[in-house]
Amino acid sequence: MIRVGFLLPHFRAGGAERVVLHWIGALDRTRYQPLLFLKKVEGEFLDHLPADVTPIALGAGRALRLPRHIAKALRVHDIDVAYSATNAMNLALLAARAGQTARIVSEHTPPDAYLSEAKLRPLRRAAMRYLYPRADAVAVPTDRIGMALSVSMTRPITTITLPNPVIDTVTTISTLRQSHSVPQLVSAGRLVAAKAYDVLIQACHRLVGQGMSFHLTIHGDGPLRQELQSLIAALGLADRITLAGHSDRLAEAIAAADLFVLASRREGFGNVVIEAMAVGTPVLATTGGGPETIIRHGDNGFLVPPEDADMLAAALAGLIADPARRDAVRHAAADTAHGFGIAASTRRFEALVDRLANTRSMTA
Repeated sequence: MIRVGFLLPHFRAGGAERVVLHWIGALDRTRYQPLLFLKKVEGEFLDHLPADVTPIALGAGRALRLPRHIAKALRVHDIDVAYSATNAMNLALLAARAGQTARIVSEHTPPDAYLSEAKLRPLRRAAMRYLYPRADAVAVPTDRIGMALSVSMTRPITTITLPNPVIDTVTTISTLRQSHSVPQLVSAGRLVAAKAYDVLIQACHRLVGQGMSFHLTIHGDGPLRQELQSLIAALGLADRITLAGHSDRLAEAIAAADLFVLASRREGFGNVVIEAMAVGTPVLATTGGGPETIIRHGDNGFLVPPEDADMLAAALAGLIADPARRDAVRHAAADTAHGFGIAASTRRFEALVDRLANTRSMTA
C-alpha cells in the first residue's frame, strides 16, 4: 500500500483544492492510502471528503516553521509520496527534510502571471530557482505552463503534464439551447481581488449604458462580498447582478446560462473553464495566465485582455447579440473538456506515484 500525502494551506473552494479532492476520491484504495495535511483545517470542501480521509493539521504558525512541521508529518505518517499545491506550500515541502518521501510539487499558473502579484517577488523567484530542482517531479496541467516554468528556472527541473481532474462526463452537445428572454451570464470563483469582479461589474455597467438586456449571476464567496455588493448598488445594478454565494450545484447553474465569463486579473489553470466547456456553455475569459493555455480564441472559446472593462464590455456585447457565434465554439470546447476527465487524470497521477515510489524503494 502506497501512502500518498496531499499538502495544502486549507481546503476552501478553489482550483487546487478541487484537484486534490477529486484525486483523493478517485484513488484506487486497494493500492493507495491518501492522507490530507492542511496548515489550517478549514474550508467548504472538508464536507466532501471521503469517509476514510480525516484531515491532519500541520500545526504550523509562522511560515518559517512550516518545513519542520511538514518533515515531522511525513516521518510520523510514513508518507511514500507527497504532493503539494500552491507556491508557498511547494516551497515549504521542498525546504523540509523529507527522508525517503518522494516529492511532487504543482504549479497551475505560468510563473510570470503569478509572480507579478507576489509579495517579495525577487526573493520568491530566487527560492523557486533554488528549491524546485529538488522536486522529484513538478506537475503542471498543460505543456505550455510546464514550458514557461522551465524557462524561468536557472537549473533543470522535471516537469510532468497531469491534466487536472475536473469532470466526470462531458454533456452531449445538442444544437438546441434553452431560450432566455433575458440573456443569462454566469461567473464563479472566490470573491477576491485576483478574480476582478469589480472589472466585470464595471463592464456590466457599460452594457446597461448601451441599452443591453442581460442578467449576471456570480457564484462564490469571499472577503470582498460586501465591497462588491456596495459597488453593485452604487452603479444601480441590483436588478442586473446577483451575488449567489457558494453553490454545490455549480455545474447545473453554468449549464443553464448562455455565457460563462471569467474576468480574472490573474488566473491559475481555470478548472471552471473546463467545467463550463463540459456542459456546453460558451466561455469568455481573460488572458490572466491559465485560460489562454486552454482556450483558442474563436475556436473553443473567447479571450480578452485582463483589467480592461471597455474591452470586456465590447466582447460581452458582441457575444450577447450573436447567439450563433457563441454556439459555434461549443463542439470544439467539448472536445477540449474530454481531456480533463477525473478517471483519466487519476490514472496518470497513479502512474507517476507508482514510478516515484518504486524508484525510492530501490534507492532506500
